Amino acid sequence: MPIRRADDNQYVLAINVSATGSAVAIKGGEYQFMAEGTVGGATIGLQIQTPNGTWAPIAIFSGSVVSTTTLPYSQASIALPAGNVRMAVTGGTPSALYAYLVGVG
Repeated sequence: MPIRRADDNQYVLAINVSATGSAVAIKGGEYQFMAEGTVGGATIGLQIQTPNGTWAPIAIFSGSVVSTTTLPYSQASIALPAGNVRMAVTGGTPSALYAYLVGVG
């Protein structure tokens, strides 16, 4: 039986931004992704950095990407490995975006 790794930290991915956030190192475990602000036609998503340095969208539920076009947003039970994550913005003209990754450990 696998052992689940718990992380009870809260990581700030973005504070009052209008573009993709900076990389944030996480411990790994189960998380909830939260985002709020004005979307302005953008897609707000969660990305992870591969060992090769490429940013890739985080997918759950048979390949569904963790993203939204409506805020506020929260997605429960995202299991992630240790590494770098960021809030990603695609298209639109968003403003005053805030995003967090909260460990449910």
